[in-house]
Amino acid sequence: MSVSILITSDLHGSLDRFGQLVKQMKELNPDLVIDNGDFLDGSPATFYYKHINKKTHPMIELANDIYDVAILGNHEFHNDIPSLQRLRSDCRFSWISCNIGDFAKPYFTKNISGKKFVVIGATTHFTAIWDEHGYVSELPFKNALTSLYYWVDYVKRNEQPDYLVVSYHGGFTENPVTGAIYQERIGENQANEIIESIPDIDLLITGHQHLYINEKIHNMLIIQPASNSHGFIEVQIDFELSQSKATFHPLKKYNYAYPTEVEDWLNKELTFIQEDYSYEGLLTSRLSSHPFIQLIHDMQLKATNAQISVCDLLYLENGGFKGSITNRELLKNASREHTLRVILLSGMEIKQLIEESAAVFSLHVNGEIDFSTNVFPDTLQPYQYDFWGGISYLIDLKEPVGQRVKNLTYHRKPLKDNQNYQVVLNSYRLTGYDFPLLKNRPILFETPETIPFLWKDYLHSSLPTDIPSHGNFKVVK
Repeated sequence: MSVSILITSDLHGSLDRFGQLVKQMKELNPDLVIDNGDFLDGSPATFYYKHINKKTHPMIELANDIYDVAILGNHEFHNDIPSLQRLRSDCRFSWISCNIGDFAKPYFTKNISGKKFVVIGATTHFTAIWDEHGYVSELPFKNALTSLYYWVDYVKRNEQPDYLVVSYHGGFTENPVTGAIYQERIGENQANEIIESIPDIDLLITGHQHLYINEKIHNMLIIQPASNSHGFIEVQIDFELSQSKATFHPLKKYNYAYPTEVEDWLNKELTFIQEDYSYEGLLTSRLSSHPFIQLIHDMQLKATNAQISVCDLLYLENGGFKGSITNRELLKNASREHTLRVILLSGMEIKQLIEESAAVFSLHVNGEIDFSTNVFPDTLQPYQYDFWGGISYLIDLKEPVGQRVKNLTYHRKPLKDNQNYQVVLNSYRLTGYDFPLLKNRPILFETPETIPFLWKDYLHSSLPTDIPSHGNFKVVK
Protein backbone atom coordinates (compact mmCIF):
# COMPACT_ATOMS: atom_id res chain seq x y z
CA MET A 1 0.00 0.00 0.00
CA SER A 2 1.36 3.40 -0.99
CA VAL A 3 0.31 6.70 0.60
CA SER A 4 1.07 10.16 -0.75
CA ILE A 5 1.56 13.24 1.49
CA LEU A 6 1.99 16.71 -0.01
CA ILE A 7 3.62 19.51 1.98
CA THR A 8 3.99 23.27 1.60
CA SER A 9 5.36 25.89 3.95
CA ASP A 10 5.84 29.66 4.15
CA LEU A 11 3.49 30.50 1.26
CA HIS A 12 3.20 34.10 2.52
CA GLY A 13 0.15 35.01 0.48
CA SER A 14 1.75 34.19 -2.89
CA LEU A 15 -1.57 34.32 -4.71
CA ASP A 16 0.12 34.96 -8.08
CA ARG A 17 1.53 31.41 -8.03
CA PHE A 18 -0.72 29.54 -5.63
CA GLY A 19 -3.46 28.67 -8.12
CA GLN A 20 -0.98 26.85 -10.32
CA LEU A 21 0.56 25.17 -7.26
CA VAL A 22 -2.83 23.80 -6.18
CA LYS A 23 -3.49 22.57 -9.72
CA GLN A 24 -0.23 20.61 -9.71
CA MET A 25 -0.96 19.15 -6.28
CA LYS A 26 -4.44 18.01 -7.30
CA GLU A 27 -3.00 16.18 -10.31
CA LEU A 28 -1.17 13.84 -7.89
CA ASN A 29 -4.41 12.84 -6.12
CA PRO A 30 -2.79 12.99 -2.65
CA ASP A 31 -4.02 11.21 0.48
CA LEU A 32 -2.93 13.92 2.95
CA VAL A 33 -2.00 17.59 2.37
CA ILE A 34 -0.25 19.69 5.03
CA ASP A 35 0.73 23.36 5.16
CA ASN A 36 3.45 24.17 7.67
CA GLY A 37 2.47 27.77 8.47
CA ASP A 38 2.95 31.41 7.42
CA PHE A 39 0.12 30.92 4.96
CA LEU A 40 -1.16 34.42 4.09
CA ASP A 41 0.89 37.21 5.63
CA GLY A 42 3.61 38.89 3.60
CA SER A 43 2.51 39.68 0.03
CA PRO A 44 1.05 42.66 -1.86
CA ALA A 45 -2.13 40.64 -2.40
CA THR A 46 -2.53 40.10 1.33
CA PHE A 47 -1.99 43.83 1.93
CA TYR A 48 -4.67 44.59 -0.68
CA TYR A 49 -7.31 42.26 0.78
CA LYS A 50 -6.52 43.42 4.30
CA HIS A 51 -6.59 47.18 3.72
CA ILE A 52 -8.00 48.09 0.31
CA ASN A 53 -10.72 45.57 -0.57
CA LYS A 54 -11.52 43.93 2.74
CA LYS A 55 -12.82 40.52 1.77
CA THR A 56 -11.83 36.90 2.20
CA HIS A 57 -8.44 36.26 0.67
CA PRO A 58 -8.85 34.15 -2.53
CA MET A 59 -6.06 31.81 -1.38
CA ILE A 60 -8.35 30.48 1.34
CA GLU A 61 -10.92 29.10 -1.11
CA LEU A 62 -8.17 27.53 -3.22
CA ALA A 63 -6.67 25.96 -0.10
CA ASN A 64 -10.05 24.65 1.03
CA ASP A 65 -10.09 22.38 -2.03
CA ILE A 66 -6.83 20.61 -1.22
CA TYR A 67 -5.55 20.92 2.38
CA ASP A 68 -6.34 18.65 5.32
CA VAL A 69 -4.47 20.53 8.03
CA ALA A 70 -2.25 23.58 8.59
CA ILE A 71 0.14 24.56 11.36
CA LEU A 72 0.03 28.00 12.93
CA GLY A 73 3.19 29.89 11.94
CA ASN A 74 4.59 33.00 13.55
CA HIS A 75 3.20 35.19 10.75
CA GLU A 76 -0.34 34.05 11.50
CA PHE A 77 0.04 36.08 14.71
CA HIS A 78 0.97 39.30 12.91
CA ASN A 79 -2.78 39.87 12.94
CA ASP A 80 -4.93 40.37 16.02
CA ILE A 81 -6.68 37.35 17.49
CA PRO A 82 -10.17 38.20 16.10
CA SER A 83 -8.66 38.37 12.59
CA LEU A 84 -6.90 35.05 13.12
CA GLN A 85 -10.13 33.50 14.35
CA ARG A 86 -11.88 34.72 11.18
CA LEU A 87 -9.15 33.07 9.11
CA ARG A 88 -9.69 29.79 10.92
CA SER A 89 -13.47 29.97 10.51
CA ASP A 90 -13.09 30.62 6.75
CA CYS A 91 -10.95 27.49 6.37
CA ARG A 92 -12.51 24.05 6.03
CA PHE A 93 -9.26 22.45 7.19
CA SER A 94 -7.88 22.37 10.73
CA TRP A 95 -5.23 24.69 12.19
CA ILE A 96 -3.12 22.98 14.87
CA SER A 97 -0.22 23.62 17.26
CA CYS A 98 0.69 21.74 20.43
CA ASN A 99 2.46 24.54 22.31
CA ILE A 100 -0.18 27.30 22.54
CA GLY A 101 -2.40 25.80 25.24
CA ASP A 102 -6.09 25.56 24.39
CA PHE A 103 -5.84 28.06 21.54
CA ALA A 104 -5.38 25.22 19.04
CA LYS A 105 -5.70 21.45 18.97
CA PRO A 106 -2.31 19.78 19.32
CA TYR A 107 -2.67 17.20 16.56
CA PHE A 108 -4.71 15.93 13.62
CA THR A 109 -5.58 12.35 12.69
CA LYS A 110 -6.59 10.79 9.40
CA ASN A 111 -7.22 7.15 8.52
CA ILE A 112 -5.96 6.27 5.05
CA SER A 113 -6.61 2.78 3.69
CA GLY A 114 -6.73 1.32 7.18
CA LYS A 115 -3.62 3.10 8.43
CA LYS A 116 -3.72 5.82 11.08
CA PHE A 117 -1.75 8.98 10.35
CA VAL A 118 -1.21 11.54 13.09
CA VAL A 119 0.18 15.03 12.47
CA ILE A 120 1.43 16.93 15.54
CA GLY A 121 1.86 20.66 14.98
CA ALA A 122 4.26 23.03 16.74
CA THR A 123 5.06 26.73 16.37
CA THR A 124 8.35 28.40 17.19
CA HIS A 125 7.75 29.90 20.62
CA PHE A 126 9.79 32.97 19.62
CA THR A 127 6.51 34.13 18.12
CA ALA A 128 5.78 35.69 21.50
CA ILE A 129 9.12 37.53 21.48
CA TRP A 130 8.40 39.06 18.06
CA ASP A 131 4.96 40.30 19.11
CA GLU A 132 5.31 44.06 18.67
CA HIS A 133 1.57 44.75 19.04
CA GLY A 134 0.68 42.69 22.11
CA TYR A 135 -1.57 40.40 20.09
CA VAL A 136 -0.36 37.19 21.78
CA SER A 137 0.21 38.52 25.28
CA GLU A 138 -2.64 36.36 26.61
CA LEU A 139 -1.57 33.18 24.81
CA PRO A 140 0.57 30.65 26.71
CA PHE A 141 3.34 30.03 24.17
CA LYS A 142 5.43 27.16 25.54
CA ASN A 143 8.80 25.82 24.48
CA ALA A 144 8.16 23.90 21.25
CA LEU A 145 10.70 21.16 21.98
CA THR A 146 9.37 20.53 25.50
CA SER A 147 5.80 20.43 24.20
CA LEU A 148 6.74 17.96 21.48
CA TYR A 149 8.34 15.65 24.08
CA TYR A 150 4.97 15.45 25.79
CA TRP A 151 2.70 15.21 22.75
CA VAL A 152 4.77 12.65 20.82
CA ASP A 153 4.69 10.40 23.89
CA TYR A 154 0.96 11.07 24.37
CA VAL A 155 0.12 10.24 20.74
CA LYS A 156 2.21 7.06 20.80
CA ARG A 157 0.42 5.81 23.91
CA ASN A 158 -3.13 6.94 23.14
CA GLU A 159 -3.41 6.98 19.35
CA GLN A 160 -0.91 4.26 18.40
CA PRO A 161 -0.35 5.71 14.93
CA ASP A 162 0.94 3.75 11.98
CA TYR A 163 2.75 6.86 10.77
CA LEU A 164 3.71 9.85 12.91
CA VAL A 165 4.33 13.29 11.42
CA VAL A 166 5.67 16.29 13.34
CA SER A 167 5.06 19.51 11.43
CA TYR A 168 7.11 22.23 13.10
CA HIS A 169 7.01 25.84 12.03
CA GLY A 170 10.63 26.37 12.95
CA GLY A 171 13.94 25.36 11.48
CA PHE A 172 17.55 24.42 12.11
CA THR A 173 20.45 25.94 14.00
CA GLU A 174 22.88 23.72 12.08
CA ASN A 175 22.70 21.99 8.73
CA PRO A 176 21.33 18.53 9.65
CA VAL A 177 23.93 16.77 7.47
CA THR A 178 27.07 18.93 7.33
CA GLY A 179 26.76 20.56 10.76
CA ALA A 180 27.40 24.03 9.31
CA ILE A 181 26.23 26.57 11.88
CA TYR A 182 23.29 28.84 11.05
CA GLN A 183 22.74 30.39 14.48
CA GLU A 184 23.08 29.73 18.20
CA ARG A 185 20.71 27.30 19.93
CA ILE A 186 18.67 30.04 21.53
CA GLY A 187 15.25 28.41 21.00
CA GLU A 188 13.96 30.00 17.81
CA ASN A 189 14.82 26.95 15.69
CA GLN A 190 14.83 23.59 17.45
CA ALA A 191 14.74 21.05 14.61
CA ASN A 192 18.24 19.73 15.38
CA GLU A 193 17.24 19.07 18.99
CA ILE A 194 14.02 17.37 17.84
CA ILE A 195 16.05 14.99 15.68
CA GLU A 196 18.52 14.30 18.48
CA SER A 197 16.04 13.71 21.29
CA ILE A 198 12.71 12.54 19.83
CA PRO A 199 13.55 9.54 17.62
CA ASP A 200 10.04 8.10 17.24
CA ILE A 201 9.04 10.43 14.38
CA ASP A 202 8.58 9.10 10.86
CA LEU A 203 8.43 12.46 9.08
CA LEU A 204 9.71 15.79 10.42
CA ILE A 205 8.45 18.81 8.49
CA THR A 206 10.24 22.10 9.10
CA GLY A 207 9.93 25.64 7.77
CA HIS A 208 10.32 29.28 8.81
CA GLN A 209 13.77 29.59 7.21
CA HIS A 210 12.62 29.34 3.56
CA LEU A 211 15.17 26.60 2.84
CA TYR A 212 14.97 23.40 0.82
CA ILE A 213 15.94 20.33 2.83
CA ASN A 214 15.34 16.68 1.91
CA GLU A 215 17.27 14.19 4.04
CA LYS A 216 16.84 10.94 5.92
CA ILE A 217 18.57 10.56 9.29
CA HIS A 218 18.17 7.38 11.39
CA ASN A 219 15.00 6.37 9.48
CA MET A 220 13.47 9.82 10.05
CA LEU A 221 12.57 11.69 6.87
CA ILE A 222 13.43 15.37 7.30
CA ILE A 223 12.12 17.96 4.85
CA GLN A 224 11.71 21.68 4.38
CA PRO A 225 9.82 22.56 1.17
CA ALA A 226 11.20 26.02 0.24
CA SER A 227 8.74 28.93 0.25
CA ASN A 228 6.45 31.39 -1.55
CA SER A 229 4.69 28.76 -3.72
CA HIS A 230 7.82 27.94 -5.71
CA GLY A 231 7.05 24.25 -5.24
CA PHE A 232 5.97 21.52 -2.84
CA ILE A 233 7.28 18.23 -1.50
CA GLU A 234 5.60 14.88 -2.08
CA VAL A 235 6.30 12.12 0.43
CA GLN A 236 5.48 8.62 -0.77
CA ILE A 237 5.22 5.87 1.83
CA ASP A 238 5.22 2.17 0.92
CA PHE A 239 4.08 0.20 3.97
CA GLU A 240 4.69 -3.20 2.37
CA LEU A 241 8.34 -2.41 1.72
CA SER A 242 8.68 -0.18 4.79
CA GLN A 243 10.10 2.56 2.60
CA SER A 244 9.50 6.27 2.17
CA LYS A 245 10.95 8.94 -0.05
CA ALA A 246 10.46 12.65 -0.63
CA THR A 247 10.39 14.40 -4.01
CA PHE A 248 10.36 18.14 -4.68
CA HIS A 249 7.93 19.31 -7.35
CA PRO A 250 8.88 22.77 -8.64
CA LEU A 251 6.18 25.12 -9.81
CA LYS A 252 5.70 24.85 -13.56
CA LYS A 253 6.33 28.01 -15.56
CA TYR A 254 3.31 30.05 -16.54
CA ASN A 255 2.25 33.71 -16.55
CA TYR A 256 2.35 34.60 -12.86
CA ALA A 257 -0.02 37.43 -11.91
CA TYR A 258 -2.33 38.49 -9.13
CA PRO A 259 -6.06 38.92 -9.85
CA THR A 260 -6.85 41.89 -12.10
CA GLU A 261 -8.16 44.03 -9.24
CA VAL A 262 -4.88 43.56 -7.34
CA GLU A 263 -2.70 44.19 -10.39
CA ASP A 264 -4.65 47.36 -11.23
CA TRP A 265 -4.15 48.69 -7.71
CA LEU A 266 -0.45 47.75 -7.66
CA ASN A 267 0.11 49.59 -10.95
CA LYS A 268 -1.62 52.78 -9.78
CA GLU A 269 0.80 55.72 -9.70
CA LEU A 270 1.16 57.54 -6.41
CA THR A 271 3.60 60.21 -7.54
CA PHE A 272 6.51 60.91 -9.89
CA ILE A 273 10.01 61.59 -8.54
CA GLN A 274 12.55 63.66 -10.49
CA GLU A 275 15.52 62.62 -8.35
CA ASP A 276 17.05 59.15 -8.60
CA TYR A 277 16.69 57.34 -5.27
CA SER A 278 17.23 53.85 -6.69
CA TYR A 279 20.08 51.41 -5.98
CA GLU A 280 21.46 48.23 -7.52
CA GLY A 281 23.60 45.73 -5.66
CA LEU A 282 23.51 44.82 -1.98
CA LEU A 283 26.66 46.72 -1.07
CA THR A 284 26.18 49.87 -3.14
CA SER A 285 23.58 51.22 -0.71
CA ARG A 286 25.21 49.96 2.46
CA LEU A 287 28.72 51.38 2.48
CA SER A 288 27.94 55.11 2.41
CA SER A 289 25.04 57.56 2.69
CA HIS A 290 22.89 56.56 -0.28
CA PRO A 291 20.09 58.99 -1.33
CA PHE A 292 17.39 56.41 -0.63
CA ILE A 293 18.62 55.99 2.95
CA GLN A 294 18.50 59.76 3.34
CA LEU A 295 14.91 59.70 2.05
CA ILE A 296 13.91 57.06 4.61
CA HIS A 297 15.44 59.12 7.42
CA ASP A 298 13.64 62.22 6.14
CA MET A 299 10.28 60.42 6.19
CA GLN A 300 10.83 59.00 9.69
CA LEU A 301 12.05 62.25 11.21
CA LYS A 302 9.17 64.24 9.74
CA ALA A 303 6.63 61.65 10.94
CA THR A 304 7.90 61.71 14.54
CA ASN A 305 9.95 64.88 15.13
CA ALA A 306 12.74 62.75 16.56
CA GLN A 307 16.37 63.87 16.56
CA ILE A 308 17.96 60.68 15.21
CA SER A 309 16.54 58.07 12.82
CA VAL A 310 17.31 54.36 12.49
CA CYS A 311 16.24 52.27 9.49
CA ASP A 312 17.16 49.10 7.66
CA LEU A 313 16.81 47.84 4.10
CA LEU A 314 15.32 44.58 2.94
CA TYR A 315 18.06 42.37 1.52
CA LEU A 316 17.12 43.22 -2.06
CA GLU A 317 19.59 43.32 -4.96
CA ASN A 318 17.85 46.46 -6.20
CA GLY A 319 15.29 48.86 -4.80
CA GLY A 320 14.58 52.46 -3.97
CA PHE A 321 12.50 54.98 -5.90
CA LYS A 322 12.95 56.48 -9.35
CA GLY A 323 10.46 58.12 -11.71
CA SER A 324 6.92 56.77 -11.41
CA ILE A 325 6.19 55.45 -7.92
CA THR A 326 3.35 52.93 -7.89
CA ASN A 327 1.77 50.96 -5.07
CA ARG A 328 3.90 48.05 -6.27
CA GLU A 329 7.13 50.00 -5.84
CA LEU A 330 5.96 51.29 -2.47
CA LEU A 331 5.25 47.80 -1.09
CA LYS A 332 8.47 46.39 -2.56
CA ASN A 333 10.47 48.89 -0.53
CA ALA A 334 8.22 49.20 2.54
CA SER A 335 6.33 45.93 2.90
CA ARG A 336 6.59 45.58 6.67
CA GLU A 337 3.59 46.79 8.61
CA HIS A 338 5.49 48.23 11.57
CA THR A 339 4.76 51.50 13.29
CA LEU A 340 7.46 54.01 14.15
CA ARG A 341 8.31 54.56 17.81
CA VAL A 342 10.48 57.16 19.53
CA ILE A 343 12.66 56.27 22.51
CA LEU A 344 15.55 57.82 24.43
CA LEU A 345 19.07 56.45 23.92
CA SER A 346 22.30 57.74 25.37
CA GLY A 347 25.27 58.53 23.18
CA MET A 348 27.08 55.51 24.63
CA GLU A 349 24.16 53.21 23.76
CA ILE A 350 23.96 54.60 20.22
CA LYS A 351 27.63 53.85 19.66
CA GLN A 352 27.17 50.31 20.99
CA LEU A 353 24.25 49.68 18.64
CA ILE A 354 26.16 50.97 15.61
CA GLU A 355 29.06 48.70 16.57
CA GLU A 356 26.68 45.73 16.56
CA SER A 357 25.47 46.68 13.08
CA ALA A 358 29.04 47.17 11.85
CA ALA A 359 29.82 43.53 12.70
CA VAL A 360 27.94 42.33 9.60
CA PHE A 361 30.94 43.29 7.44
CA SER A 362 34.31 41.58 7.03
CA LEU A 363 37.33 41.85 4.78
CA HIS A 364 38.35 39.04 2.44
CA VAL A 365 42.04 38.10 2.25
CA ASN A 366 42.13 40.15 -0.97
CA GLY A 367 40.96 43.19 1.00
CA GLU A 368 37.47 43.39 -0.49
CA ILE A 369 34.49 44.25 1.73
CA ASP A 370 31.77 41.61 2.04
CA PHE A 371 29.19 40.38 4.48
CA SER A 372 30.69 38.38 7.34
CA THR A 373 28.50 35.37 6.52
CA ASN A 374 30.21 35.11 3.12
CA VAL A 375 33.75 35.53 4.49
CA PHE A 376 33.23 33.15 7.44
CA PRO A 377 30.25 30.96 6.37
CA ASP A 378 30.60 28.38 9.16
CA THR A 379 30.89 30.91 11.98
CA LEU A 380 28.07 32.55 13.90
CA GLN A 381 27.54 36.01 12.47
CA PRO A 382 25.15 38.93 13.07
CA TYR A 383 22.46 39.38 10.44
CA GLN A 384 20.76 42.71 10.94
CA TYR A 385 22.30 45.94 9.67
CA ASP A 386 20.87 49.35 10.55
CA PHE A 387 21.51 52.81 9.14
CA TRP A 388 21.59 55.83 11.44
CA GLY A 389 20.54 59.31 10.31
CA GLY A 390 20.77 62.69 12.00
CA ILE A 391 24.31 61.74 13.04
CA SER A 392 27.56 61.19 11.13
CA TYR A 393 30.07 58.40 11.65
CA LEU A 394 32.80 56.26 10.10
CA ILE A 395 33.03 52.44 10.22
CA ASP A 396 36.64 51.25 9.92
CA LEU A 397 36.78 47.56 9.00
CA LYS A 398 40.49 47.33 9.75
CA GLU A 399 39.55 47.56 13.41
CA PRO A 400 38.21 44.56 15.38
CA VAL A 401 34.47 44.10 15.92
CA GLY A 402 33.32 46.40 18.71
CA GLN A 403 35.94 49.04 17.97
CA ARG A 404 35.02 50.07 14.43
CA VAL A 405 32.91 53.21 14.92
CA LYS A 406 34.87 56.47 14.61
CA ASN A 407 34.12 60.21 14.43
CA LEU A 408 30.57 59.91 15.78
CA THR A 409 28.98 63.38 15.72
CA TYR A 410 25.60 65.05 16.14
CA HIS A 411 25.21 68.50 14.58
CA ARG A 412 28.97 68.44 13.89
CA LYS A 413 29.82 67.99 17.56
CA PRO A 414 30.93 64.74 19.25
CA LEU A 415 28.03 62.61 20.45
CA LYS A 416 28.02 62.79 24.25
CA ASP A 417 28.10 59.41 26.02
CA ASN A 418 25.85 60.47 28.90
CA GLN A 419 23.39 62.64 26.97
CA ASN A 420 20.03 61.23 25.88
CA TYR A 421 18.76 61.65 22.33
CA GLN A 422 15.28 61.08 20.87
CA VAL A 423 15.62 58.20 18.41
CA VAL A 424 12.97 56.82 16.02
CA LEU A 425 12.97 53.11 15.14
CA ASN A 426 10.38 50.69 13.81
CA SER A 427 8.29 48.73 16.28
CA TYR A 428 9.82 45.37 15.33
CA ARG A 429 13.32 46.56 16.15
CA LEU A 430 12.09 47.48 19.62
CA THR A 431 11.12 43.89 20.38
CA GLY A 432 14.86 43.58 21.03
CA TYR A 433 15.27 40.36 19.04
CA ASP A 434 18.27 41.49 17.00
CA PHE A 435 19.44 44.16 19.44
CA PRO A 436 18.62 43.22 23.07
CA LEU A 437 19.64 46.69 24.28
CA LEU A 438 16.41 48.02 22.72
CA LYS A 439 14.03 45.68 24.53
CA ASN A 440 11.39 47.11 26.91
CA ARG A 441 12.29 50.73 26.29
CA PRO A 442 9.72 53.36 27.35
CA ILE A 443 7.93 54.72 24.27
CA LEU A 444 7.81 58.52 23.97
CA PHE A 445 5.71 58.53 20.81
CA GLU A 446 4.22 56.04 18.35
CA THR A 447 2.77 56.75 14.92
CA PRO A 448 -0.90 55.80 14.53
CA GLU A 449 -0.19 54.35 11.07
CA THR A 450 2.24 51.72 9.82
CA ILE A 451 5.20 52.41 7.55
CA PRO A 452 3.52 51.77 4.15
CA PHE A 453 0.83 54.35 4.97
CA LEU A 454 3.41 56.78 6.38
CA TRP A 455 5.32 56.52 3.12
CA LYS A 456 2.19 57.18 1.10
CA ASP A 457 1.42 60.34 3.10
CA TYR A 458 5.04 61.47 2.84
CA LEU A 459 5.18 61.01 -0.94
CA HIS A 460 1.99 63.04 -1.35
CA SER A 461 2.72 65.90 1.04
CA SER A 462 6.29 66.02 2.37
CA LEU A 463 8.63 64.91 -0.41
CA PRO A 464 11.55 67.36 -0.67
CA THR A 465 12.58 68.87 -4.02
CA ASP A 466 16.24 67.97 -3.44
CA ILE A 467 17.93 64.97 -1.86
CA PRO A 468 17.75 65.52 1.91
CA SER A 469 20.81 65.40 4.14
CA HIS A 470 20.56 63.86 7.60
CA GLY A 471 24.18 63.28 8.47
CA ASN A 472 26.39 60.85 6.63
CA PHE A 473 28.30 57.63 7.18
CA LYS A 474 30.98 55.70 5.37
CA VAL A 475 32.41 52.18 5.62
CA VAL A 476 36.15 52.14 4.94
CA LYS A 477 38.85 49.47 4.86
